[in-house]
Amino acid sequence: MMNNRTIIYISGEGHSGTTLLDVILGAKKSAFSSGELIFFAQKGIKNREYCACGNPVPSCSIWSNIIREWDKVRTLDLDEYIKLQSRLTSKRYILSSYISLRNPSKKLHCFLEDTNKLFDLIFKITDSKVIIDSSKAPGRLLVLKKLNYKIKVMHLTRRFGDVLNSYKKEVPRNLEEGIEHDIVPLGSSYVFRSWLLKNFLTYVLSIGISYKRIKYENLVSNPVDELSFMIDGDKDFLKKLTARGPFYLKHLVAGNKFRMQDHIYIAEKPMNTSYHRLSGADKAFAKFIDYFY
Repeated sequence: MMNNRTIIYISGEGHSGTTLLDVILGAKKSAFSSGELIFFAQKGIKNREYCACGNPVPSCSIWSNIIREWDKVRTLDLDEYIKLQSRLTSKRYILSSYISLRNPSKKLHCFLEDTNKLFDLIFKITDSKVIIDSSKAPGRLLVLKKLNYKIKVMHLTRRFGDVLNSYKKEVPRNLEEGIEHDIVPLGSSYVFRSWLLKNFLTYVLSIGISYKRIKYENLVSNPVDELSFMIDGDKDFLKKLTARGPFYLKHLVAGNKFRMQDHIYIAEKPMNTSYHRLSGADKAFAKFIDYFY
């Protein structure tokens, strides 16, 4: 039975500002920014990576309670849950996931129930009516649509050239700073295929549920106009959007490293727009693709 609690799912390609949008939306009344919740079990519980509050997720004042209660009611063991989630949300298995979830096996029913219980606990323990999940993976929509909540998709898009330029940076792993693994430059053709496929799948898999496309460029240049549909009489939220902040980062799991800061402001202009990491050929290709964006 559907209830009146809502999951806002931010989907699209990485390096498109999904963590930023998560934090902004989390400033609304009765909303909770969860970060990339798809990584909660693996990175948060198993790997003990850091929550935005500065503590390892299992030691966080919020997530520790959620973990303890979820352990009591979860049917699948954690490794099995992680394995199923990874396969169901993978781009590679998107078609088989779609077919499997139309008529779920007993094990998939357990997975869906465990996921539903996790969201139940997050709503209860955070006393929220809205959860923001910026996991990005389009395949996660197949799972969310099977749960007992209202699902609203925020499809965040960004110019290909800026995404590609951001993917070309190299940063070493540093868990305390929110960098969960070594970041190495990715191949241009891989990034293009991923950018194209994830944005296409987000649109297709959102058919039948609430959907809104948001351009990163517009979000940064004029946040009030781009998010006007979310204000809904919330004067404090409007005030923050108008002032571009401050937006406080409390308990996000995974996401951009800036989640480890106390608060942020929306930049006056988009970042990584100079293409300074791109070769001449990559710049030409990016400009051609972005002509149609």
